[in-house]
Amino acid sequence: MDEPMRQDDTLIPPEEIEAAPDGGDILEPVESLGREESRQALYALLFAADRPLSAGRLAEALGDMDPDIVAMLLEELREELNGRSELPYSLCEIAGGYQLMTKPQFAPFVRRLFQIKKSNRMSKSLLETLAIIAYKQPVTRAEVEAIRGVSVSYAFDQLQEKRLIKVSGVSDLPGRPKLYRTTDEFLTTFGLKSLKELPSLDELKILD
Repeated sequence: MDEPMRQDDTLIPPEEIEAAPDGGDILEPVESLGREESRQALYALLFAADRPLSAGRLAEALGDMDPDIVAMLLEELREELNGRSELPYSLCEIAGGYQLMTKPQFAPFVRRLFQIKKSNRMSKSLLETLAIIAYKQPVTRAEVEAIRGVSVSYAFDQLQEKRLIKVSGVSDLPGRPKLYRTTDEFLTTFGLKSLKELPSLDELKILD
């Protein structure tokens, strides 16, 4: 069988080939990077990603680098990028990871580019149902209906379809109804680092 080739058409010695732990695709060997090279590599990974990436996941991509070192480099990179007003994006820590995000003032242009319609926005009733789940989780559908006073079957179906809520277990109540929680997609959608960043109920009353 022919030996695998590099992109520059040179042969890869068999001893350089590392099989994936799960027997899947071959992992490409990565060289050891210096501090500045590691920062640039992190920048590239974040630029290519469409989801928040944790320090641990980024450390794996950099050749099993120490996650604590990666976390430190990420903070340095965030401080540097967010201090540059000419950039149209910033590095944010959300949903347990890091992601480059377009600054709010450019959102209308991004929506036009991807033709995101206003109809995709959530209705008031959907947001109210999601808010109850976020603040009361884990919660059953019946408990949410008791608070809203109306059926929430359609709202639950929509929120699950949008991957904003998920089943997280079953209750000890009679009938063992399902329990629901918000997801990482919920944190990403609303730009939250964790649920601790949700405004308190007192703060919501003031805003109201």
